[in-house]
This record gives sequence, C-alpha cells and structure tokens, in this order.
Amino acid sequence: MRILIAITSSISAYKIPVLVSMLKKQGHEIICAVTKNAENMVGVKALETMSGNHAIKNIWKEEDPLIHININKKTDALLIAPIDANMIGKIANGIYDDSISTIACAYTGRKLFAPAMNPYMWLNKTVQKNVKYMIEELNFEMIEPERGTMACEEDGVGRLASFETIINKLTNNKYENIRFTITAGATKEWIDPIRYITNSSSGKMGEALYNQINSKNGNIIYIEGSVSNPLITNSKNRKVKVETTEELKETVLSELKNTDILFMAAAPLDFKPAKTFDKKVKKQNINNIELIENDDILALTKDKKSEKTLIVSFAAETAETEEELKKYAVDKMNKKNADMIVANNIKDAIGKDTNKITIFFKDGRVKYFPILSKRECAKEIVNIAVEEWRNKNNN
Repeated sequence: MRILIAITSSISAYKIPVLVSMLKKQGHEIICAVTKNAENMVGVKALETMSGNHAIKNIWKEEDPLIHININKKTDALLIAPIDANMIGKIANGIYDDSISTIACAYTGRKLFAPAMNPYMWLNKTVQKNVKYMIEELNFEMIEPERGTMACEEDGVGRLASFETIINKLTNNKYENIRFTITAGATKEWIDPIRYITNSSSGKMGEALYNQINSKNGNIIYIEGSVSNPLITNSKNRKVKVETTEELKETVLSELKNTDILFMAAAPLDFKPAKTFDKKVKKQNINNIELIENDDILALTKDKKSEKTLIVSFAAETAETEEELKKYAVDKMNKKNADMIVANNIKDAIGKDTNKITIFFKDGRVKYFPILSKRECAKEIVNIAVEEWRNKNNN
C-alpha cells in the first residue's frame, strides 16, 4: 500500500519515524508531509531516511506546483498522525492554509486521522463537534486516542494510539479482493435538445456506498447518472458517467464480468419518449408525448452475470403499510432476479440525510432497521452484502 503520513504539531510527532520504519518493513511505500510547527517536534531528515522518500514541507516550494492534487495518484491512503486540535478545526471548518490541510481538502482516497492531545483539549466540545463532522460529513476514519499519562503529566484519554492499533486499522484491507460495481443517480430521456424527462434521485445513497467500500480498500466501478454532487473517485477506482437509461444498461451489462457485487442504487427511468426531436419543439406543437418502455436493466443481468455475482437491488416505494412495502419489494426482487433488495418508503428518504430501510432476501429472511443516517445505512448494506457474497461463494 502507498501511504501518505501527514504530521502535525502534537508532541507525539516524535514517535512517527518509528511508525514509518515499521510500515516500511511490512512492504508499504511511505511519503511523509509535515506542517511548519511539526518540524519543531520531529526531524524531517529522520522521516526522509526512514521512508526513503522526500518529505513534503511547503507545497508552494515543491518542484511539483500541483503536489496537493497529484499526491492522490501516488498514494492509496492519507493518515494524519498525530493530528492536533488545530488541524482538526481547520479541516472540519474548511480552512486550508497549509500543506496538510490543503492536501486533505483535495484528497479522494481513504482518509484516516489519529488524534493526540491533552485530555482536556480532547474533551473540549468544539473539538468533539469537529471530530464528528470529519467522520460523518468528510468521510474520515478515526483511530481513537488511548488513555494514559501524557507528556504534560495529565492522565486521561488523548494519547496517540499504539503503533499496533494504527497499523491494524490502516492495513485493514477488508474488501481488497472484492470487485464492486455501484450505480447512482437518475437517468435522463431527451424530448428535444433542451427538454428531458428525469426523476428526483440525488445519488446520495450511491455516494454513501462508494465511501463505505472505499474506506475498506475495495475495488470500485462507479456508474454515475444525474446527481446533486458529482463524485470524485481516486486513482484506484473508476467512474463512468452515463446519461440515458440505455447508456446505463450498456455500461452495467459490460461491467458485469468484472463484478462480484452489484449495487443497483441508480434510479433509471422506466419510460422514454417514443421520438426525440432534433430541434426545439414549439409549445403549440406539443399536444402529448408518447412514451415507450425502457429495458429492465436488472432483469437483463440474469443471462450476463456469473453465478458468483451478488445482485443488490433498491426499491423506493409509496407504501401505506409495512406489509405493502414488503409485497412491492419482494415482487420486484423476484422479478428482477436480485439476491437481496433494500426497500424504503419514499417519504422517509427524499430530501433527507436519513433513511429507514428494510432488507429482504431471496430465501425469505428480513432485516429491519431504525431511522439511520444514509452513511450508516450504507455501512449496514455493504457489510450485509459482503457477508451474503462470501456465504454464497464459500469465501
């Protein structure tokens, strides 16, 4: 694994050359970056000697003027260790005025941070609020600080996690050998050059699935339709942009041979105009628009997928009762040849950052969940899907 270790001005910074050496001996490639104040805590020459690579100190003085962008292509994970309260505050509040905060702003790979500070600083409400924001909104993983006696002789929680804990968390490539395909967002069907039919899918669930899998080092093909916030993938993963349901169909079917688990989280349109006009149609000439049915993408996967591939479908319904939701979801799962289906009531999710999901399985099992954030929903869905895939293939 190629790891960028970014070091801030906690007294624990002096420990990092040993961590670099340990990771290097395990076969990982390490690049270090330091803040100006961190140079008072750790020797840059020691970091460069242990890593065998040049350490990034000031991005404005680097040979590569775009190092804060291009470092994405050179590394698989960013570990900020130790991270002090100041850097936590900067990243959480969008202040990018030094090398590490600027790199963190642009980083699209896996992101981790290991706090180290005085116990009173760690328990500060603002620090805790910023930590929560980094985890829930910026998709960082935290390596929690440990209890112990600090350099300031205070005893409590705030000491940098042990090297063993950091290395175990960092190298936890839980999904490394699984190939995922995720579809996200809505499709468009054009009436004329400026008008089209679409739906209100935001793509947030697909993005949440991507972030969850990416945090466990999975290999992802991300097929993105029309979304509210286009996703930037890292160099390890691949994004394919599609517009129409036909384009989505062709891409999904062509990628099936490279897929172990397919998450069909996109919302393709069921219908399209029977005719698309080359020129803008004047309103007085439109009395009605004839619609024809699009191909059912999931139904077409039956003859294209491997027996080992797990298909996860999604059903957003306007059901009045749980029984009605179950009927709609199970019928859809069976019709579309999915292994499991994630169902929700539209009113529980549209325009919200939360969702209330129920997962139905081909063998009749059901899993119910309370209202969760979409990030927490994605975590549950991915973990269950991976477990189902492993059981299906005896892995």
